[in-house]
Amino acid sequence: MSEGDRDPVQRPSSSSVGKRTRLNAGRIALILVGTVAVVAFTLYATIVLYGLIKGS
Repeated sequence: MSEGDRDPVQRPSSSSVGKRTRLNAGRIALILVGTVAVVAFTLYATIVLYGLIKGS
């Protein structure tokens, strides 16, 4: 099998463009997970505080 016949998905990307793309994708995923966590925690804290205020 020659180099041109290989599946491009299976070929490791050692170029700087490929590394930068993977790094950017990782950063976007991390930011997305962090944002969801912050929103979920804020919603949870709001519900707890509302319950404490209404309960007293």
